[in-house]
Amino acid sequence: DYAGDARVTRFLDWATHLDLDDSRGFIDDVHWGWESGDDFCWVLIDRASDALVGTVGCQFDAHGAQFGYVLAHDAWGRGLATEAMAAVFDAAREIDDVARFWATCDVDNRASARVLEKLGMREEGVLRRWSDRPNHPGASGPRDVRVFAWVR
Repeated sequence: DYAGDARVTRFLDWATHLDLDDSRGFIDDVHWGWESGDDFCWVLIDRASDALVGTVGCQFDAHGAQFGYVLAHDAWGRGLATEAMAAVFDAAREIDDVARFWATCDVDNRASARVLEKLGMREEGVLRRWSDRPNHPGASGPRDVRVFAWVR
């Protein structure tokens, strides 16, 4: 399970899942997001193996649409994050009254930064001490993140 893999969750802003209750809590959050109509999450299934390999999400708020994604370690380096994010990003851009589309990634997460660049997002800068990364080795409090955006 990717959510319990420390290699996968090291740069994320949520704690590594330790048991099924953690994953059930995530599923409850996803359900609530869909019900509220402003936080959407899709599972990613590998076509070749039919295995669950991650999730991609989009949250809408007053600032626009924020994106996030996570992939199982075995799925890294195959273009799946870019493919999945492109589908969600393209669909979200069809909503005319959303002007800002953005995402953040830990300053050390070069692979995620590259995915965002491939989508055509531009790096706007570094948000210092922006969010906790509870799984990052040596992290003690909020870490710096790079912010990327595409705006109309």
